[in-house]
Amino acid sequence: MTQDIQDAYEDAKDAHPGADVDNCTTSTSLDDTDCGAALTAAGKVAADTERRLRRKDPEYADELYSAVFLTTSAVQGDLERLRHPIPCYGLSDEPQPPPPLRTEAESICAEAADIFKIEYRIFLSTVEP
Repeated sequence: MTQDIQDAYEDAKDAHPGADVDNCTTSTSLDDTDCGAALTAAGKVAADTERRLRRKDPEYADELYSAVFLTTSAVQGDLERLRHPIPCYGLSDEPQPPPPLRTEAESICAEAADIFKIEYRIFLSTVEP
C-alpha cells in the first residue's frame, strides 16, 4: 500500500511541476503570481494523487488511503480560502483591494499561505518515504 501511495504521488508530482511552496513568504506581494502558481501546482499534486489512488482501487480507496485523503481535502480547502474572498497571489480574477486595505489583505494572504504550506507539508508526510 505504501508503494501505491508513493507511486501515485510521484506521478502526480511529475504531471504538475512547480509545487515549490517556499516561493511564498510572509513578505510576498499580494499579486505575486509565482507564489500563486506554486500554490496551484501543490494543490494539483494533492488532488491528482488522490484521483490516482481512487482510480487504482475504487472500491476500497477510502479505507486504504484515508490518511492521504484527509490531507488532500485540507489542502484543497486552504487553496480555496486563498482564492476567496481576497484574491491572493493572482489565484482569482477578483479585483485587488483598494490601497487602504492592501496591507491588511497582504497580511491575511500571508497567514493563509502559511496555513496552506503547513497542510501541504502534512500531505507530503503521508505520501513521501
